[in-house]
Amino acid sequence: MYSIERQNKILEILKEKKTVSIEKLSSILYTSSSTVRRDLNKLEQRGLVVRTFGGVILNANPSNKEVPLLLRESQNIITKRSLCQRATRLLKDNCTIYLDSSSTTLQIAQFLNDFENLVIVTNGLSIANEIISTTKHEVYLPCGKIDSSTTSILGPLAFEDISSFHFTYTIISCAAIDLNFGISETSLEQAEIKRIACQNADKVILLIDSSKFNKKSNFRNNILSHIDYVISNGDIDPAYDNFFQKHDIKVFKV
Repeated sequence: MYSIERQNKILEILKEKKTVSIEKLSSILYTSSSTVRRDLNKLEQRGLVVRTFGGVILNANPSNKEVPLLLRESQNIITKRSLCQRATRLLKDNCTIYLDSSSTTLQIAQFLNDFENLVIVTNGLSIANEIISTTKHEVYLPCGKIDSSTTSILGPLAFEDISSFHFTYTIISCAAIDLNFGISETSLEQAEIKRIACQNADKVILLIDSSKFNKKSNFRNNILSHIDYVISNGDIDPAYDNFFQKHDIKVFKV
């Protein structure tokens, strides 16, 4: 189990049980007490939990929005893995890939060992950590401001760094998609960095679960025209299928 998955599981357990001991967490997660303590230290640093004598409780008044974000990362993991696994069937050896900082693309690391000599560029600290921990591929992170709630690197410096790369593939998720409004994100900076990465790519792969269709988020990133492949789960509204076919966007369902 990845560290981010353990931390998500800890938050889920605390949401249900309110308080739990380190020994109990170690038993539930099938890992050592020292590993649990490291995970708790990271969660405490982010203001999500409060350590007690021998145990931990949820922080009742977290200073940021990470609790729902991290809990969301642990949801629909099977679907996210399926989307990522299908995406890797479009990849090839000796290429440069941009991965956005979404919880969906976090799941792709486990499928990249089948390839040789990949260069991975990402603005996601968690994703970079998983790839360097589980593969031998070369990884690049941009400079910039670290957003603590998403562990993303964002801002003008990140935009400039990403704009200097050429990508064989850009792989992204999104917050929402609407036929009229297009693809949108909850953050202006996330929308911008994805727009740049898509502009600099030969092929763009959008990973999107069916729950995000017919929705609009705050910031449109104007990248719908750059999409080459859509990978989704479940049935897609025929209106979207028609749109994708009209614009020569290939659709794969998992």
